[in-house]
Amino acid sequence: MSDATASAASGAAGSSAGPVGFVGLGSMGSAMAGRLLEQGYEVVVWNRSPDAVADLVSRGAVEAATVGEALAVGTVFSMLSNESVVFDLFDDETLASAPDGALHVNMATVGAAAATRLRERHAAAGVAYVAAPVLGRPPAAGSGALTVLAAGDPADVERARPVLEALGRRVWPIGDDPSQANVVKIGVNYLIIHALQALAESITLLEARDVDTGMFVELLGDSLFPGVVYSGYGGAIARGSYTPAGFTTELGFKDLMLALDAARASGVSFPSESALRGVFEKALDDGQAELDWASIAEVTRRRARPVA
Repeated sequence: MSDATASAASGAAGSSAGPVGFVGLGSMGSAMAGRLLEQGYEVVVWNRSPDAVADLVSRGAVEAATVGEALAVGTVFSMLSNESVVFDLFDDETLASAPDGALHVNMATVGAAAATRLRERHAAAGVAYVAAPVLGRPPAAGSGALTVLAAGDPADVERARPVLEALGRRVWPIGDDPSQANVVKIGVNYLIIHALQALAESITLLEARDVDTGMFVELLGDSLFPGVVYSGYGGAIARGSYTPAGFTTELGFKDLMLALDAARASGVSFPSESALRGVFEKALDDGQAELDWASIAEVTRRRARPVA
């Protein structure tokens, strides 16, 4: 452990709020780590790119030189972009360096099979492992309004609960198997994907009849479909506005494939699989990878109005 990291751990020894490590400072991870700082935690942070680290250090965080240093404080949370990055950063060598009783709470969306392999890898190194993917965007993370899905050994979930409650408006205990939390998150994202496609088709139909689609989205939110999915994404689709991306099409396609992989592994078949996969693949082919995933609606729009 570096002198700075050791100082953070020592300085928080008498505090009920910390220290904790945090690995992965993208838009979500930065918002989460910032929230923990606001809640009085000593936060030891690591990220591959330095800009996000510098911002959090200016707000009171301590920089770790390696993932192992972040894990050395005893409890580390991570919010990484995909499962391959989780495996790369929390490799056997890093986990073997963890102190006795260490806990890793993985908040990324990973596949069910990956969650099982991660649990086994951590167990072999004597590191406790909890899966805690979340529902919500960076503003919700920054204000402590996420919905947290937590699964793992109940004692380990309870150890993580104070931090999870600082990040979320509600912590849902999903089960003893970490993969169960990831399957629930995958199921939620698969439902959002269906909502995006349904909105695209309804809005395209109404556009063809010269109906005010902004009014249509407002009507949805005021009647049968209140909430951020139909109002937020519906508004973006009606306006054709997909930047800045809250969640990219590329990441949406990743989550679609996680859902399809989980279905196959569970012996489940989805009638809508071919259509949804085709829409995403066409959107990616058309250069929409970095646009918000609501932009898949443009595939439906273009197909409805073929060029002569």
